[in-house]
Amino acid sequence: MRRTPSEGKVAFLIWKYRSSPEFAKLRPLTQRDYNRQLDKIGARYGKLGLSVFDLREISREFYGWRDLLAKTSPRQADYAMAVLKALNEWGVRRGYLHHNRAAGIENVYRADRSEKTWSDEQEEAFMAEASPSMALGFLMASEAGISPEDIYVMPKTAIRGTILVGRRQKTGVPFAVPISPTLRAAFSAAPASDSVTILNKADGRPFDPKGNGFRSVFRATREAAGVEDRTHKDCRGTFMTRRRAMGWTAEEVALCVGHPIAGEKGAQSAYIDRIAVAIANAERLWTRWYGSNEERDLQTAVQTADKKAAPKGG
Repeated sequence: MRRTPSEGKVAFLIWKYRSSPEFAKLRPLTQRDYNRQLDKIGARYGKLGLSVFDLREISREFYGWRDLLAKTSPRQADYAMAVLKALNEWGVRRGYLHHNRAAGIENVYRADRSEKTWSDEQEEAFMAEASPSMALGFLMASEAGISPEDIYVMPKTAIRGTILVGRRQKTGVPFAVPISPTLRAAFSAAPASDSVTILNKADGRPFDPKGNGFRSVFRATREAAGVEDRTHKDCRGTFMTRRRAMGWTAEEVALCVGHPIAGEKGAQSAYIDRIAVAIANAERLWTRWYGSNEERDLQTAVQTADKKAAPKGG
């Protein structure tokens, strides 16, 4: 059993933060990641007095630690600083600190993958090499904009007629997206399984919730297809880019992928039923883009292509 840290130490602040209602409100995955970073912060600063965290000079130390971590992983360095900021901010609000000396620390990692969308040619090459499971995992991202971490665990109950309804693991934000004819065909081609998840391996068992196994096969399939510098997560960006190009509004896309909506703050954020709005949005989009004649034309095109690709004879 762990001993309660001595009051007046940074370790005590970390202990109090972990025991707080604010920390308890974080999503389980976020709590797990925060705990890893808090362990690092505790190992480095836990024995220091809290008064040290109020000194102006501590900012120089924080920057030095960030730069040291960045030599190994810029992204992890930024995450450590983000948790350090959150810890200090909580300490200020609760009266343990006077200042948040980590507040102004900038990120060192910069990732601009806005132009790293999958082209039609790259997608066709990947699909030609993909197993039914890999094809479905790809299309759940490229045709529905679902994050990889949500794809691995999405249950079959998320399929509600013509739309997919879920909640992002990372943020807890609900989303709903119309099921395109292409994605519907992939559902039909996927291996039959008694598993509760939509995406499963060839043997019918679900993939590891963290994506272990799926990622390695996805990478091998991409390499076999001759596609470079594209990731599974880029499929999500491909969905958003393509739908905006089709004429979907930024708000419509945001409701589909679980992104914040500009201007939805304060009372609107508190009182609007986001999932109800997302479902209504997805149903409208399905009717507008995939329903009636449009859906029949697309389904006919898919079936015709399948017949042409089928081998002759028995």
